[in-house]
Amino acid sequence: MKRLSIVALILLVAMLITPGCAKKEKESEETTKKVETTEVVEDTTEDTEDEQKEDKVDPSKYNPLTGLKTKKKLLNKRPVSIMVNNIYSSLPQEGVGQADILYECLAEGGIPRLLMIVADYEKLTKVGSVRSARDYYIDYAEGYDCIFIHAGGSTYAYNTFGERGTERLDGVQGPTISELFYRDPERLGKYISEHTLVVNNGEKIKEAIDYYEYRTKTDKAHKNPMKFVAEGKKTTLDNKAKHIRVLMSGAQTVDYVYSKKDGKYLRYQYNGERHMDNTTGKQLSFTNVILIFTEHALISGDEKNRISVQTTGTGEGWYITNGTYQKITWEKEEHSSVTKYFYEDGKEVKLNRGKTMINVVPVENAEHVVFDDVWEDNK
Repeated sequence: MKRLSIVALILLVAMLITPGCAKKEKESEETTKKVETTEVVEDTTEDTEDEQKEDKVDPSKYNPLTGLKTKKKLLNKRPVSIMVNNIYSSLPQEGVGQADILYECLAEGGIPRLLMIVADYEKLTKVGSVRSARDYYIDYAEGYDCIFIHAGGSTYAYNTFGERGTERLDGVQGPTISELFYRDPERLGKYISEHTLVVNNGEKIKEAIDYYEYRTKTDKAHKNPMKFVAEGKKTTLDNKAKHIRVLMSGAQTVDYVYSKKDGKYLRYQYNGERHMDNTTGKQLSFTNVILIFTEHALISGDEKNRISVQTTGTGEGWYITNGTYQKITWEKEEHSSVTKYFYEDGKEVKLNRGKTMINVVPVENAEHVVFDDVWEDNK
């Protein structure tokens, strides 16, 4: 009986103790769960939410150069770049408003030249007048993995083509096929010969690319060369920018005037003349304007006073969009690298969705950029 009483007592004590232990273990598990949950919440930022939204969007339904919706799948499509004349005596141009991204750089004598970059090139109408290449334009085109279209080039450009094996279509020395380039009858007799050559259309570009069996899918490193804000969002920067004046050279001054109606910057050049596309009769306009400042220098001993332009490394600039602007830095590791843009705090710039204009400005002209209402848009 004594032994039975002792066993019963032990069992009773065990029953009283066990719930307390179980309760402590349960509380410990709940505390651990709470700590783990808190850590996850703290690591979630607004940028991560935007990135998650972008991840849910099918990128194949967007133009990778503009971030705008498209019916055609362009994500893996290799773009083309086209050298376009921009000397005053060659104006107006044909089809230049079809660019997704448009670069303006200087050639010798301070004369500006344009580089059109286009994803859905098969839809292009005629483009021109087409002009000769310079080696630094090749660097910018390679940042998007472009097939390069031009009419001739400097010795430095041809050397670069040879060294890199650039896939290109040349209206002067080839390789090309008939009907890709032609002398525009509407320009003959009105312009000197070098301002009359145009690219026929996108169908002929495709025929030439297929004929030479050039690669038509973009490589992995250039699949998404532009960074955009999430669909439906818009970036507004720190400072107001209704009107920006950019001194490119003694020959070229550019103005961008903000149109609040459509949220784009209208482009003017040559001291206030509207920059027009003769094909459409419309003025060029852009959602984004980027100014990058780089070293420009005369090439020693060059008889034609050609220049070298810094394309790689780092430098300063301005990002202009949505009626506002902010200081940025640019970075391009090597000639084939995509140019990246950063705010002063180190955060990478995400562009508003739309067409982008990039002015490559001599660094000594950085101080001459004016952010002001220089004149009203009444021209």
